[in-house]
Amino acid sequence: MLVLADSNPIRHIGRAWVNYTIIATCFLVFLIDPDYIDFGFVPAQLSGFEPIGYDLGDVPPQARLVTYIFLHGDLFHLLGNMLVLWVFGDNIEDSMGHWRYALFFVLCGVSGALAETLFSANQAVPVIGASGAVAGIMGAYLLLHPRARVLVLIAFRFPILVPASLFVGLNIATDIVMALFPGEEEVLVAWWAHIGGFAAGLVLVTLLRYRDVDLFQPAHAYPEKAFAPFNRLLIDVSPKPTVDGAAARWPIRLVAAMKTIAFFVTIVVIVEALVG
Repeated sequence: MLVLADSNPIRHIGRAWVNYTIIATCFLVFLIDPDYIDFGFVPAQLSGFEPIGYDLGDVPPQARLVTYIFLHGDLFHLLGNMLVLWVFGDNIEDSMGHWRYALFFVLCGVSGALAETLFSANQAVPVIGASGAVAGIMGAYLLLHPRARVLVLIAFRFPILVPASLFVGLNIATDIVMALFPGEEEVLVAWWAHIGGFAAGLVLVTLLRYRDVDLFQPAHAYPEKAFAPFNRLLIDVSPKPTVDGAAARWPIRLVAAMKTIAFFVTIVVIVEALVG
Protein backbone atom coordinates (compact mmCIF):
# COMPACT_ATOMS: atom_id res chain seq x y z
CA MET A 1 0.00 0.00 0.00
CA LEU A 2 1.16 3.51 -0.82
CA VAL A 3 -0.26 6.32 1.30
CA LEU A 4 -1.24 9.53 -0.51
CA ALA A 5 -3.11 11.79 1.92
CA ASP A 6 -5.00 11.95 5.19
CA SER A 7 -8.03 13.80 6.57
CA ASN A 8 -6.24 15.30 9.55
CA PRO A 9 -6.00 19.11 9.87
CA ILE A 10 -3.33 21.15 11.66
CA ARG A 11 -4.57 22.59 14.96
CA HIS A 12 -1.64 23.97 17.00
CA ILE A 13 0.92 25.31 14.54
CA GLY A 14 0.66 27.46 11.46
CA ARG A 15 2.93 25.39 9.23
CA ALA A 16 4.93 22.22 9.77
CA TRP A 17 8.21 23.96 8.99
CA VAL A 18 10.46 21.31 10.54
CA ASN A 19 8.75 18.54 8.59
CA TYR A 20 9.10 20.49 5.35
CA THR A 21 12.76 21.18 6.13
CA ILE A 22 13.48 17.50 6.74
CA ILE A 23 11.86 16.56 3.44
CA ALA A 24 13.79 19.27 1.57
CA THR A 25 17.05 18.20 3.23
CA CYS A 26 16.56 14.58 2.19
CA PHE A 27 15.94 15.61 -1.41
CA LEU A 28 18.97 17.93 -1.37
CA VAL A 29 21.25 15.24 0.05
CA PHE A 30 19.95 12.81 -2.59
CA LEU A 31 20.88 15.29 -5.33
CA ILE A 32 24.32 15.88 -3.83
CA ASP A 33 24.72 12.08 -3.66
CA PRO A 34 27.37 11.66 -0.94
CA ASP A 35 29.10 8.30 -0.57
CA TYR A 36 26.94 6.16 1.69
CA ILE A 37 30.08 4.37 2.89
CA ASP A 38 31.29 7.66 4.40
CA PHE A 39 28.03 8.65 6.13
CA GLY A 40 25.88 5.52 6.37
CA PHE A 41 25.53 3.73 9.69
CA VAL A 42 27.41 0.44 10.05
CA PRO A 43 26.15 -1.59 13.05
CA ALA A 44 29.47 -3.43 13.38
CA GLN A 45 31.14 -0.15 14.35
CA LEU A 46 29.21 -0.19 17.61
CA SER A 47 28.77 -3.90 18.26
CA GLY A 48 32.16 -5.19 17.13
CA PHE A 49 30.52 -8.54 16.41
CA GLU A 50 31.58 -8.67 12.77
CA PRO A 51 34.69 -7.42 10.91
CA ILE A 52 33.87 -4.61 8.53
CA GLY A 53 36.48 -5.31 5.86
CA TYR A 54 36.53 -1.90 4.18
CA ASP A 55 37.55 1.69 4.96
CA LEU A 56 34.74 3.77 6.47
CA GLY A 57 36.50 7.12 6.49
CA ASP A 58 36.72 9.53 9.41
CA VAL A 59 33.06 10.00 10.38
CA PRO A 60 32.57 8.50 13.90
CA PRO A 61 29.73 6.02 14.50
CA GLN A 62 28.00 8.44 16.88
CA ALA A 63 27.59 10.97 14.07
CA ARG A 64 26.50 8.25 11.65
CA LEU A 65 23.54 7.52 13.92
CA VAL A 66 22.12 10.78 12.54
CA THR A 67 23.70 11.21 9.11
CA TYR A 68 22.42 7.87 7.83
CA ILE A 69 18.83 9.10 8.21
CA PHE A 70 19.19 11.58 5.34
CA LEU A 71 20.73 9.16 2.82
CA HIS A 72 18.66 7.11 0.37
CA GLY A 73 19.69 4.42 -2.06
CA ASP A 74 17.44 5.29 -4.99
CA LEU A 75 14.58 7.55 -5.99
CA PHE A 76 11.86 5.04 -5.05
CA HIS A 77 13.40 4.64 -1.58
CA LEU A 78 13.43 8.42 -1.17
CA LEU A 79 9.92 9.06 -2.50
CA GLY A 80 8.39 6.29 -0.41
CA ASN A 81 9.79 7.69 2.83
CA MET A 82 9.08 11.32 1.97
CA LEU A 83 5.48 10.59 1.00
CA VAL A 84 4.77 9.00 4.38
CA LEU A 85 6.57 11.89 6.08
CA TRP A 86 4.49 14.41 4.11
CA VAL A 87 1.19 12.74 5.02
CA PHE A 88 1.83 11.96 8.70
CA GLY A 89 4.72 14.14 9.82
CA ASP A 90 2.86 17.46 9.91
CA ASN A 91 0.33 16.12 12.41
CA ILE A 92 3.07 14.78 14.69
CA GLU A 93 4.83 18.13 14.56
CA ASP A 94 1.48 19.74 15.30
CA SER A 95 1.10 17.53 18.39
CA MET A 96 4.38 18.57 20.02
CA GLY A 97 5.72 21.73 18.39
CA HIS A 98 8.65 22.41 16.09
CA TRP A 99 11.70 21.82 18.27
CA ARG A 100 10.39 18.78 20.08
CA TYR A 101 9.37 17.30 16.73
CA ALA A 102 12.93 17.75 15.42
CA LEU A 103 14.23 15.95 18.52
CA PHE A 104 11.56 13.27 18.13
CA PHE A 105 12.51 12.61 14.51
CA VAL A 106 16.22 12.26 15.25
CA LEU A 107 15.66 10.05 18.31
CA CYS A 108 13.42 7.70 16.31
CA GLY A 109 16.12 7.43 13.66
CA VAL A 110 18.79 6.77 16.28
CA SER A 111 16.60 4.14 17.94
CA GLY A 112 16.18 2.42 14.61
CA ALA A 113 19.95 2.28 14.13
CA LEU A 114 20.46 0.87 17.63
CA ALA A 115 17.81 -1.79 17.04
CA GLU A 116 19.61 -2.77 13.84
CA THR A 117 22.85 -3.01 15.84
CA LEU A 118 21.26 -5.36 18.36
CA PHE A 119 19.41 -7.67 15.97
CA SER A 120 20.83 -7.37 12.45
CA ALA A 121 22.33 -10.48 10.87
CA ASN A 122 24.41 -8.36 8.45
CA GLN A 123 26.23 -5.92 10.69
CA ALA A 124 28.91 -4.96 8.19
CA VAL A 125 26.31 -3.71 5.70
CA PRO A 126 25.78 0.10 5.84
CA VAL A 127 22.28 1.19 6.84
CA ILE A 128 20.85 4.26 5.10
CA GLY A 129 17.47 5.95 4.87
CA ALA A 130 14.84 7.71 6.96
CA SER A 131 12.73 4.56 7.27
CA GLY A 132 13.41 4.13 11.00
CA ALA A 133 12.50 7.74 11.76
CA VAL A 134 9.47 7.53 9.46
CA ALA A 135 8.36 4.36 11.26
CA GLY A 136 8.53 6.38 14.47
CA ILE A 137 6.24 8.96 12.87
CA MET A 138 3.76 6.21 12.04
CA GLY A 139 3.96 4.81 15.56
CA ALA A 140 3.13 8.23 17.01
CA TYR A 141 0.31 8.68 14.50
CA LEU A 142 -1.13 5.30 15.49
CA LEU A 143 -1.40 6.40 19.13
CA LEU A 144 -2.78 9.85 18.35
CA HIS A 145 -4.96 9.36 15.27
CA PRO A 146 -5.86 5.70 14.74
CA ARG A 147 -9.32 6.65 13.42
CA ALA A 148 -8.14 9.26 10.89
CA ARG A 149 -8.94 8.26 7.32
CA VAL A 150 -6.07 7.96 4.87
CA LEU A 151 -6.10 7.60 1.11
CA VAL A 152 -3.94 4.73 -0.10
CA LEU A 153 -3.21 2.96 -3.36
CA ILE A 154 -3.79 -0.77 -3.12
CA ALA A 155 -1.24 -2.66 -5.24
CA PHE A 156 -0.23 0.83 -6.49
CA ARG A 157 -3.38 0.93 -8.62
CA PHE A 158 -6.64 1.37 -6.68
CA PRO A 159 -7.35 4.48 -4.51
CA ILE A 160 -9.10 3.39 -1.29
CA LEU A 161 -9.91 5.16 1.99
CA VAL A 162 -8.89 3.26 5.11
CA PRO A 163 -8.41 4.09 8.79
CA ALA A 164 -4.85 5.01 9.72
CA SER A 165 -4.73 2.13 12.21
CA LEU A 166 -5.11 -0.39 9.38
CA PHE A 167 -2.42 1.17 7.18
CA VAL A 168 0.09 1.54 10.02
CA GLY A 169 -0.77 -1.84 11.52
CA LEU A 170 -0.22 -3.71 8.27
CA ASN A 171 3.07 -1.89 7.70
CA ILE A 172 4.54 -2.74 11.09
CA ALA A 173 3.22 -6.31 10.86
CA THR A 174 5.05 -6.67 7.53
CA ASP A 175 8.24 -5.30 9.10
CA ILE A 176 8.05 -7.81 11.95
CA VAL A 177 7.42 -10.77 9.65
CA MET A 178 10.24 -9.74 7.32
CA ALA A 179 12.63 -9.20 10.23
CA LEU A 180 11.91 -12.62 11.70
CA PHE A 181 11.70 -14.54 8.42
CA PRO A 182 13.76 -12.65 5.80
CA GLY A 183 13.96 -13.98 2.28
CA GLU A 184 17.05 -13.84 0.13
CA GLU A 185 16.13 -10.48 -1.40
CA GLU A 186 14.86 -8.93 1.85
CA VAL A 187 17.87 -9.84 3.98
CA LEU A 188 19.63 -6.56 3.17
CA VAL A 189 16.66 -4.39 4.17
CA ALA A 190 16.99 -2.84 7.65
CA TRP A 191 13.73 -4.27 9.01
CA TRP A 192 14.90 -3.98 12.62
CA ALA A 193 15.53 -0.27 12.10
CA HIS A 194 11.86 0.08 11.15
CA ILE A 195 10.77 -1.81 14.26
CA GLY A 196 13.11 0.12 16.56
CA GLY A 197 11.97 3.46 15.18
CA PHE A 198 8.33 2.45 15.48
CA ALA A 199 8.76 1.45 19.13
CA ALA A 200 10.55 4.71 19.88
CA GLY A 201 7.72 6.68 18.29
CA LEU A 202 5.16 4.95 20.50
CA VAL A 203 7.07 5.90 23.63
CA LEU A 204 8.31 9.37 22.72
CA VAL A 205 4.97 10.77 21.57
CA THR A 206 3.53 10.16 25.02
CA LEU A 207 6.37 12.20 26.53
CA LEU A 208 6.72 15.04 24.02
CA ARG A 209 3.13 15.82 22.99
CA TYR A 210 1.30 18.89 24.25
CA ARG A 211 -0.79 18.29 27.36
CA ASP A 212 -4.03 19.08 25.51
CA VAL A 213 -3.32 16.53 22.76
CA ASP A 214 -5.19 13.33 23.56
CA LEU A 215 -4.22 9.83 22.59
CA PHE A 216 -6.62 7.73 20.49
CA GLN A 217 -8.60 10.70 19.23
CA PRO A 218 -12.18 9.95 18.13
CA ALA A 219 -13.41 9.62 14.55
CA HIS A 220 -15.45 12.84 14.77
CA ALA A 221 -12.20 14.82 15.20
CA TYR A 222 -11.58 14.58 11.45
CA PRO A 223 -13.53 16.38 8.69
CA GLU A 224 -15.99 14.01 7.01
CA LYS A 225 -15.87 15.91 3.69
CA ALA A 226 -12.09 15.72 3.30
CA PHE A 227 -12.39 12.87 0.79
CA ALA A 228 -15.92 13.47 -0.49
CA PRO A 229 -15.17 12.21 -4.04
CA PHE A 230 -14.02 8.88 -2.57
CA ASN A 231 -16.81 8.30 -0.04
CA ARG A 232 -18.26 5.35 -1.96
CA LEU A 233 -14.90 3.59 -1.69
CA LEU A 234 -14.48 4.23 2.03
CA ILE A 235 -13.86 1.21 4.24
CA ASP A 236 -13.64 2.22 7.88
CA VAL A 237 -13.18 -0.28 10.71
CA SER A 238 -12.86 2.32 13.48
CA PRO A 239 -15.48 2.36 16.28
CA LYS A 240 -18.76 3.94 15.22
CA PRO A 241 -20.72 5.79 17.95
CA THR A 242 -24.31 4.68 18.33
CA VAL A 243 -27.28 6.94 18.91
CA ASP A 244 -26.63 7.08 22.66
CA GLY A 245 -22.93 7.79 22.12
CA ALA A 246 -21.64 4.36 23.09
CA ALA A 247 -18.92 2.76 20.98
CA ALA A 248 -19.72 -0.17 18.73
CA ARG A 249 -19.21 -3.53 20.38
CA TRP A 250 -15.89 -5.35 19.90
CA PRO A 251 -17.38 -8.35 18.02
CA ILE A 252 -18.84 -6.00 15.42
CA ARG A 253 -15.53 -4.19 15.02
CA LEU A 254 -13.61 -7.46 14.81
CA VAL A 255 -15.86 -8.79 12.03
CA ALA A 256 -15.48 -5.48 10.15
CA ALA A 257 -11.70 -5.66 10.46
CA MET A 258 -11.62 -9.24 9.16
CA LYS A 259 -13.80 -8.28 6.19
CA THR A 260 -11.54 -5.34 5.39
CA ILE A 261 -8.36 -7.42 5.47
CA ALA A 262 -10.03 -10.07 3.31
CA PHE A 263 -11.02 -7.34 0.84
CA PHE A 264 -7.42 -6.11 0.55
CA VAL A 265 -6.03 -9.61 0.11
CA THR A 266 -8.59 -10.32 -2.61
CA ILE A 267 -7.77 -7.11 -4.48
CA VAL A 268 -4.03 -7.81 -4.40
CA VAL A 269 -4.51 -11.40 -5.58
CA ILE A 270 -6.77 -10.34 -8.47
CA VAL A 271 -4.45 -7.54 -9.58
CA GLU A 272 -1.34 -9.72 -9.48
CA ALA A 273 -3.16 -12.47 -11.41
CA LEU A 274 -4.20 -10.01 -14.12
CA VAL A 275 -0.80 -8.35 -14.53
CA GLY A 276 1.27 -11.48 -13.93
